[in-house]
Amino acid sequence: MVLRRLFQTLLTVLLASCASQKPAWQEQGYASYVADAYIGRPTSSGQLYHPQAYTAAHHSLPFGTIVTVKNTQTGRVVNVTVNDRFPYYPGRVINLSSIAAQHIGIPYMSMAPVTVTAQSLPPGYGPAPQQHTAWQAPAAPAPQPAWQPQPAPYAAPAPSTAKAAASN
Repeated sequence: MVLRRLFQTLLTVLLASCASQKPAWQEQGYASYVADAYIGRPTSSGQLYHPQAYTAAHHSLPFGTIVTVKNTQTGRVVNVTVNDRFPYYPGRVINLSSIAAQHIGIPYMSMAPVTVTAQSLPPGYGPAPQQHTAWQAPAAPAPQPAWQPQPAPYAAPAPSTAKAAASN
């Protein structure tokens, strides 16, 4: 009985200490699917894309980084390995393989709000922001100068009437 209580206490302390560690990288935004047209094609890392592999494309995280993706609507979680890049789309932070997207409940060819977390980053990767939100309001645009009328385009001078009269 005493041994059981001691084990429960140690387990609780161990879990609490793990939960209090800050992740090396965390961002919020939208997740999407990798299109079926890419099946069998090489990814940016050189690996072939397989929709049944738990992989993802990310803008900047190094290849091989294992991230946890949590669907904030359903609460479902999946671990994926970053092995590709994808073009920038406002608000989109990760592009998941088909199986990974289905695992966290993203409907086919849809997007869902997610939190992407990496507990550790490979050595040599620069300082990572602790919190990054992709859907922050954009900064206000720089003020534009007031409209000013432009000078009239250059017009060639009219031919002299004296020359025209002398030639007749």
